[in-house]
Amino acid sequence: MGSILNNRSVLTLGLVIVGYGMLISILTGLGMLNADSPAGVTIFMFSSMLVMMATGFPIAFCLASVAIITAWVFQPALANMLLFQFKEFSLESGKTLIAIPLFIFMGFVLHNSGIAKDLFDAVYLWSGRLKGGLGMGTVLICAVMAAMIGVSSAATLSMGIIAVPAMLARNYDKRMATGIVQAGGALGFLIPPSIMMIMYAFVAQESVGRLFAAGLMPGLMLATMYIIYIGIRAHLDPTLAPPIPEDQRGDLKEKLAALKFLILPFLIIFSVLFCIFTGITSPTEAAALGASSALVSAVIRGKFTRQGFKDSLLRTLSLSGFNAYIIIGAVTFSAVYSGLGASAIIRDTVTGLDVNPWVVIIIMQLSFFLLGMFLDDIAILFLCMPIYVPIIKALGFDPVWFAVLYVVNMQMAYITPPYGLNLFYMKAVAPKEITLSDIYRSIVPFLGIQALALVLLLVFPIIALWLPGLIFDYYQLILNPDLLMSKLGAVLDYPDLYKVFIDNPAMLFDAGNMASILSNTEVANQLLATPDFSGFLLNNADFAQMLKSDDWLVSIPPMDSFLLGNPQFLAAHPEIGALLQ
Repeated sequence: MGSILNNRSVLTLGLVIVGYGMLISILTGLGMLNADSPAGVTIFMFSSMLVMMATGFPIAFCLASVAIITAWVFQPALANMLLFQFKEFSLESGKTLIAIPLFIFMGFVLHNSGIAKDLFDAVYLWSGRLKGGLGMGTVLICAVMAAMIGVSSAATLSMGIIAVPAMLARNYDKRMATGIVQAGGALGFLIPPSIMMIMYAFVAQESVGRLFAAGLMPGLMLATMYIIYIGIRAHLDPTLAPPIPEDQRGDLKEKLAALKFLILPFLIIFSVLFCIFTGITSPTEAAALGASSALVSAVIRGKFTRQGFKDSLLRTLSLSGFNAYIIIGAVTFSAVYSGLGASAIIRDTVTGLDVNPWVVIIIMQLSFFLLGMFLDDIAILFLCMPIYVPIIKALGFDPVWFAVLYVVNMQMAYITPPYGLNLFYMKAVAPKEITLSDIYRSIVPFLGIQALALVLLLVFPIIALWLPGLIFDYYQLILNPDLLMSKLGAVLDYPDLYKVFIDNPAMLFDAGNMASILSNTEVANQLLATPDFSGFLLNNADFAQMLKSDDWLVSIPPMDSFLLGNPQFLAAHPEIGALLQ
């Protein structure tokens, strides 16, 4: 055995040396082996990464090794600077990442307390005579588990163990059954609390709450598209997904009894998201609340065991540690790439191109899809986003919307051969009669549905941006009027916000605030053209008093034209009219 291992190690080392030798020779011949050549740096780093991955090394070590080797080859002094790249991972900035193990732990505690089995039992009883009902219910279970766990693997493995055998026993087509679970399991990327969204928030410095809200509607849309597809296929060909036999359908009493075990888990999910969306707590604090509540729920339901608690801790540690290694490797890789100036040159080149910005967006989507066939989603995030997000902002696109596009791409990557992880999760738990070929074929229609969802999100960004705008740009301002002065642009999207000014006259009739409103011409014109708002101004004595005491406001457009258009007001206040002469 030792001889075999040594031979493999020697072969691996030989492959690495030969690969690097060929790569350096090619770049040297092309005159690109210098730090001033962004193309040379790019080719060297990404080709090196493929060489290292071909040896079977873990992706985290491949990324870090390539970074160090690249630094030595192109700019040796940069290797000594790598440690300083992690200065951003301070206790303060790392608070966002702390939410990740807490959400994972919450999910595994709920999972080990039997929530997946309870969900399936409830769906099984309620699906009844509906053709494809069991498959549709499985999609709903995956969506709910996504909201509890935030990682794809748990839903895929759980439903692979519970739902697939149950569907096969009810004469479901094996490809239909496995495809439903794999596609449904990937919903954990989109539906909050999504671990991937938290990591994107850390890299792009965006609000976790906004990202969670942005992923909710697309996630529900995608789940609905799956359900519609299953319903149509089952209607056209009932042999693919037949209804539950008559003798196995429960009565109303049994159906209601099956729901009682779901109350606590649903309350936990709702409480966590409510705290985040309303700003009552930070995402990390909400995650801590969810983790502790999950433990309480397990105790109340009588499902808390020492072994389950230990298993939840170990699986949380394993998954969090795996993510941490990927982050360290990817950040090191990105740090060297940026340190050599390649990322800045690429950003400047792309933003300076005379092409339609949508062409850039589409190319980025294709790069996500291609990279997703070979790299881990976390690695892609930390490699691409430091380059892509500044480009997106420079082109005038919303980075929150772009996050949703990225996550949908990662969903596709998780069920795309040859290396989609959900394919291998399913193979690990599927019955023996289901082959890898069956699993590969099963995802084709669902991959098409995901591609359609991506196109819809590209064409209609409002699908992703409607809910975060409503929560954080409307209701948050209704609840916190003082924030409106710093977010005046929200009035253009939500005209009803004029009522905030009316309800807070002290804020409106402050001269400094009024000057800020008038300086934003679009906002001022919209407000002054709103009859209720303009009527409130003209009939309020505080408005006239403000103009008299701070007469410089009278001459600021569009206030001057507004006053001239209301001669009755000027007649009632001749001293203000005199200022306009």
